[in-house]
Amino acid sequence: METLDVPEVTKMPELAANEGNPVAYADMVLTSLFSHTPALLHAEYRPRDTDVTWFVRPIRGETEQQDVPVAVMGFSSGYFRAVLARFGHHYMVGQLYSGHSVCILRQASREHRCYIYMSNNGQSGFWIRVYATVV
Repeated sequence: METLDVPEVTKMPELAANEGNPVAYADMVLTSLFSHTPALLHAEYRPRDTDVTWFVRPIRGETEQQDVPVAVMGFSSGYFRAVLARFGHHYMVGQLYSGHSVCILRQASREHRCYIYMSNNGQSGFWIRVYATVV
C-alpha cells in the first residue's frame, strides 16, 4: 500500500472572492482530522442548506463522542464537489464520483491508516467519510 504525504494546512491561503483551492481545502480538513485521531471526518451537501460543515468526531473507547465542526464551506455545491474530486483523484486512486479506498496518509512523521468512503454524484448524493487511526 502506497503512503501519500499530506501537507499540514491549518488555514486556507488568502484567495480572491471567487477563487477556490480544493487541494489546500482537502489538506486543511485532513490536518484537522489527524489532530484528533482516531477519528471520523465527515461532510455532506444538502440542497436545502446554505453551508457545508465539515465535522470531526473523535473515537474514544465505547462512548460516543460529539461532532466538532472544523470548517464551514460557504454555499457552493460546485466547490464542495471539487474538494470531493480532489479526495477521489489523489487519495482514492482516481475514483472521482464514488467509491471507497484504504490508504496510508503521512503528515510530518506520523502515519495514519485511512478508510475513505465518498459519493460525488446526483443519485447517491454528495458526501464523504474518512476514518483515521494512527499506524
